[in-house]
Amino acid sequence: MRTATPAEVGAWDELVLANPDEGHILQTRAWGEFKLRWGWRPHYLIDESDHGRLAVLVLERSIPGLGRLWYAPKGPGIARPDQLCIALQSTAASAGAFLVKIDPEIAAEADVSPWQRNGWVKAPNEVQNSTATILVDLARDEEALIASFKPKCRYNIRLAARKGVVVRRMHVDDGTVAAMYRLMELTQSRGGFMLRPRRYFEDYWRLQHASGQGEFFFAMLGDVVLAGCFITRLGMRAWYKDGGSSRSHHELMAPYLLQWEAMRWLMQRGVRTYDLVAVPRRADLSEGHPFYGLYRFKSGFNDEITEFVGTWERPLQSRRYQLWTRVGERAARQWTYRVHRDFFY
Repeated sequence: MRTATPAEVGAWDELVLANPDEGHILQTRAWGEFKLRWGWRPHYLIDESDHGRLAVLVLERSIPGLGRLWYAPKGPGIARPDQLCIALQSTAASAGAFLVKIDPEIAAEADVSPWQRNGWVKAPNEVQNSTATILVDLARDEEALIASFKPKCRYNIRLAARKGVVVRRMHVDDGTVAAMYRLMELTQSRGGFMLRPRRYFEDYWRLQHASGQGEFFFAMLGDVVLAGCFITRLGMRAWYKDGGSSRSHHELMAPYLLQWEAMRWLMQRGVRTYDLVAVPRRADLSEGHPFYGLYRFKSGFNDEITEFVGTWERPLQSRRYQLWTRVGERAARQWTYRVHRDFFY
């Protein structure tokens, strides 16, 4: 595994799209440059093996007293567990890392014994909250797509349209950033989950929009914003990255029309799979789960849950890894939140 050349970094997203997993938005150049502003150093790496070329974005962070931690967000972009090359852990070790973490989107039921034989272990904590998701198949016509939704979901879409709700795609600017973050704050106050600072979201909203990989959509009644979402896309895939809604005119079901119009826009641009991101795993599906409300909404578009293997890690320095696992990671997460009101990863 080697460092990408300047020409390869310049064409990074095309290389990511050519990966066996067909590319993930968190492996793009824009995501690497964004995380550089938030305490992580991006490494753009190329592995060339019998499996072909693999482009891997790895984020590095220095941990006081322990050394360097490497993390490949939603990567490496492999399609099967046996495609995970030993080169990644060897490269991390030679760079002085004590730990390397991965979370490729490999199906939960896949045989991960090749990883275990090479010293990889299941991480005690997940980095991403999207180890389970709902995927919407956009590779069909609009009539077939809406017919696949649950009857109540179709009813809510048509109700919102009939009552005058309109969905607009908007540029990312000061006004729309403020409106989107306000919707997320309103949603957070109802759901009780933690919310990162506005400038964190604003940074990647602007970067991904400028890269042609992110869009704001707002559902409006006249000039009143009822709901909004930020959707990212890469190649033939798209992700429901952020969303929020107001309780104003809740009875109009604006979020349903918002998602439908976003899907229609994505279909027109060749997107074939729309990832609704975080829902509970099937075994955890109950009203007490913090993501149950998200599942209830998202399952209107498709109730099949897709699960991934989640975060795995390779200890490279045993003693430092043990310290990290016992106290380091918890302390890092707590310090980051208390000091910066932010998450560590």
